[in-house]
Amino acid sequence: MSHDGMRPSSDPRRQREYAYCTACPKLCRFSCPVSEAERRETVTPWGKMEVGHQLETRQRPMDAASAEAVYACSDCGRCTEHCKHGNEVAPALVALRAEAVRAGVAPESITKLVDRFASHGSPFPTSLRQAAQKAGMRDDGTYFPGCTALAKQPNLVDDARAASEAVGMPLAVSPLASRCCGYPLWAAGHLQAFRAHAEGFAEAAREVPSLVVGDPGCAYTLSVLYPQVGVRTPEVRLWVDEVARRLPEHAGGKPVELDAAYHDPCHLGRGLGRYEAPRAILQHALGGKPFAEANDARNDAGCSGGGGVLPRTHPETSVEIARRQGEALGERATIVTACPAARRMFEKAGRKSLALETVLARFFGRESGD
Repeated sequence: MSHDGMRPSSDPRRQREYAYCTACPKLCRFSCPVSEAERRETVTPWGKMEVGHQLETRQRPMDAASAEAVYACSDCGRCTEHCKHGNEVAPALVALRAEAVRAGVAPESITKLVDRFASHGSPFPTSLRQAAQKAGMRDDGTYFPGCTALAKQPNLVDDARAASEAVGMPLAVSPLASRCCGYPLWAAGHLQAFRAHAEGFAEAAREVPSLVVGDPGCAYTLSVLYPQVGVRTPEVRLWVDEVARRLPEHAGGKPVELDAAYHDPCHLGRGLGRYEAPRAILQHALGGKPFAEANDARNDAGCSGGGGVLPRTHPETSVEIARRQGEALGERATIVTACPAARRMFEKAGRKSLALETVLARFFGRESGD
């Protein structure tokens, strides 16, 4: 049966990726946190990319069932690490999500998310500007903590600033922090809205030479996704990089007593290639004491389930993914991570979790306290 008018992207690269994944004997199946959590063939990387291939070859329509499958991805990128062809499954699925939006069959949770974004400028029903002002916004500020931290974990922002000051890098919150980076729009498949939001962000940032970005998802969006839609942004400097390189000159602190396990955030690790800086910060804060890691770490690290708007479309699955990753990190350890979204997921899964910024602030005796 042919389904005219239901084709997604005509991008040759995406067509090749859909076809290659469909022909593959599911060699990356074990790497997908969604399919491992749900134990369903439909949501394996193979199953999701098969939807794309069938759309390309007009063997099926983009309907609610197709949409349910292509939104079952956390954008962790682990399957790409295990793909001989380097197929980028998550961006390929975002292209299909855009088709679901165009066809009017995206999940209701996505419609609600985008409506909220239109009303508040972020995925949260709060004023980011007020949150940024409360966190110490200043006209010449360069710190961009990200809206998850501002809206949900304001103490993280205080701790990041306190730790930065302790290593000789005082930071004030940038006025740009009153804007979301727009990642939720991209992950939701609302690509035209994402481009428009990115252009607005860039216009507001035209006089800003650089930003110190705390949230790895924001840093990935600004430095990787914005250029893909032709939008230039200020130089992105990662908080973990800036702090880690200053640490050797600032040893004056009290080692934190903590049975810690470090979780690699997907966008910080596989997305931006940062593995050593966060580990150096945690090692420093613990006074050299070793910390635990999962057997699968760094570029093969497991996912917390917090990306790809999965907590919106598949909330129970995202919590189960966090539970499984927490189990991989050790049942009794406090999970330390450099990603606000990952920390939220671990706490939803019933695990104690601390932000890397908080652990370092505690080392310097400057923790703001929850």
